[in-house]
Amino acid sequence: MRTPIRYLLITIGILIALVAALAAWIALRFDANDHRERIAAEFMRHTGRSLQIDGTLNLSFHPWLGIEARDAVLADAPGFGDTPFARIARLQARARLLPLLRGELDIDRIAIDGLALKLVRAADGRTNWSTADADTAGSAPAAAPRGDTATTAGALALAIGGIDIQGASVSWTDLRDNTQLQLTKLQLQASEIRPGAPFPLQSSFTLSSSGMSATMDIAIDSRVRISPQDEVIELSDLSVRFGRSDGIRPQGQIEAALRADADSIVLERLRAIVDDTRIEGRVAVTEPTRPAIQFDLDIDNLDLDAYLPAGAQVAPAPAGAATAAARNPSALVTLAADGRLRVGRLRAHGLQLSEVDLVLLAEDGQLRLAPLSASLYGGRYSGKVGIDARRSPLRLTLDERLEDIQLAPFLRDFSGTEARIAGRATVHARLQGNADSTDSLRRSITGQVDLRIVDGALKGINIAQMMREASARIRGTAAPSPSGRNETDFTDLSATLRIANGQVRNDDLALRAPLLRLTGAGSASLINETIDYRLRASAVATLAGQGGDELANLRGLTIPIRISGPFAEPRFALDIESLVADSLRERAAERIDERIRERVPEGVQDTLRRGLRDLLR
Repeated sequence: MRTPIRYLLITIGILIALVAALAAWIALRFDANDHRERIAAEFMRHTGRSLQIDGTLNLSFHPWLGIEARDAVLADAPGFGDTPFARIARLQARARLLPLLRGELDIDRIAIDGLALKLVRAADGRTNWSTADADTAGSAPAAAPRGDTATTAGALALAIGGIDIQGASVSWTDLRDNTQLQLTKLQLQASEIRPGAPFPLQSSFTLSSSGMSATMDIAIDSRVRISPQDEVIELSDLSVRFGRSDGIRPQGQIEAALRADADSIVLERLRAIVDDTRIEGRVAVTEPTRPAIQFDLDIDNLDLDAYLPAGAQVAPAPAGAATAAARNPSALVTLAADGRLRVGRLRAHGLQLSEVDLVLLAEDGQLRLAPLSASLYGGRYSGKVGIDARRSPLRLTLDERLEDIQLAPFLRDFSGTEARIAGRATVHARLQGNADSTDSLRRSITGQVDLRIVDGALKGINIAQMMREASARIRGTAAPSPSGRNETDFTDLSATLRIANGQVRNDDLALRAPLLRLTGAGSASLINETIDYRLRASAVATLAGQGGDELANLRGLTIPIRISGPFAEPRFALDIESLVADSLRERAAERIDERIRERVPEGVQDTLRRGLRDLLR
């Protein structure tokens, strides 16, 4: 199988040999400008593409055989449009004449100015730099099979004194996902290039893409070793400096050692500083035709929110990751990855986490993050996340657990508003849904959430005060003035939330407070972000502890409270209709019980009471 690196090595060898052959041929005829058509025909025979030289061709002979071509245009491959594959404003190459006549290639310098290179991958996967056309163009030689290094070594058994590229640009377009990259102001210098021997290389360019809000300036410095026999390229002492052109994040430097061969690209001894973040570890990509990524990384501090535009709204992880993957599901289907990431401190979606540890495994269209763990808000998180790209739309599954976290600061940081509930919470969520978009996830999410909160408070609602108001209405007296804090303390709260297609149902809420007992049932819509819920509060002791006078007459009385409206601004109110109905039913039951005792024989009283109470419900 032909590999990209082998194509690169063979192509470089053919082009350099072609330059040398053309130089020797031109030297014998002196006036190269009279032979443009012959030069173009030779280039077509070797590459399968047309070459047009609009500028002059100049020759030099001593002590070097040199050729200089200006304004050269190389046509693109068939099916990729009329825009040239490459334009070169000026190309200069010099080689020693006597070694050339002996069949040896000793090049002093290759200089290229004003190169404009266009790289395209079509929607069907074809590329415009492929040598397929050259392989079928008449007498072009067939490529040697992998493992036969004689041809490759022979083609590159040369020495180059230096390469100097100035003012170049490279564009990359992938029509499979409409990715566009542009390299401009490209400069590259290298010297003393010999097979198997390290040589210095420096390069700089400006990077832009369709998805970037600003350009990125990048500078590279390294020692490079190219081994044609082994088809290996090594970059030792690699240093990459980068920064946005406007001086905003990100800015940083990467140091590493890189080794690339026909089967893999390995980045070792990685040490990077990106803004306030330090990264260390190893990354490898194997199987270039179907990339398999391996990584083991340690990050000291990472603030993801710092890289979001001001006011940007993002879906929380892992939902955000799933919906992002849905934009390019084909990439997830073919992705193979196995790695581990540890982050000392992490800020994401407003949340503060520490000791983050995750293991990722992606294979055959399935991505799994497990185990996941972190410390946050005085407690612990653990979980498993799965994304199934074999289905359309993508399917997201969650099995996550929060243990003993401080709920109020967690909700405040997550939502950006003051929390309506406080306490130490333990939550276990088992959910699944379609993850092709945030809206689709809300509409399809299904599963169960178990919740328990201890030593907490309900903010914005004083149930004791509402019970006093209910008592006053029942007695027909004026409601007492509010007193104390507008919240309700409790010892513990538990509830089970059952979710089906974005609709949440709870029927077993239970809250215990020193003076109160609450039960609740109702529903909420994740789609519309609204709630319709009813609490039933009863006093189990006097309410002096909640900031009011003792109301012994309310002991045992149940007060209905309705919670309704949007999630952001829920309304709390006495359920007057239920309150009146409950009061009337209670009074009716008392009168009926009184009459039963007076007029019904004792043997049938209990049966009659049960029947009448069922009727009054």
